[in-house]
Amino acid sequence: MSCENNLRRHILKLISFVCWCLIVCVPLAAWPQSQAVQPSDAQSAKVKNEVRKLGSGERARVKVTLRDKTEVKGYISQIGTDSFQVTDKKSGRSTPIAYQEVDKVRKRGLSTGAKIAILAGTGVGIVVIAALAQLSASGE
Repeated sequence: MSCENNLRRHILKLISFVCWCLIVCVPLAAWPQSQAVQPSDAQSAKVKNEVRKLGSGERARVKVTLRDKTEVKGYISQIGTDSFQVTDKKSGRSTPIAYQEVDKVRKRGLSTGAKIAILAGTGVGIVVIAALAQLSASGE
């Protein structure tokens, strides 16, 4: 009889645990997906200002990351009130993009920080090579 009581107790604990998981864990797992990021007017205005600051033409090369995580590369060929167009230089294909769809707009190429880091690394490398050459020439 004690074996049956233990079995019942274990089954009740298991049922309690499963119920707890269904009540607590499942809603928590679904919560981040239900909190969809809505495009804000502030974000759209920020993107619009960045695009206007970059200007249009073949020298206004950009890499645009959309909210659905796709990327569009090319140059800004046209700027409108609600959208802008990015044209791929190689294919000539023009992609209209609404400001609300944009997550990030970046200038193509290396950032200023990356350029400074490359120059600093090159400078340090030259100094180290010069110091090693000086040491080997002095015979130490």
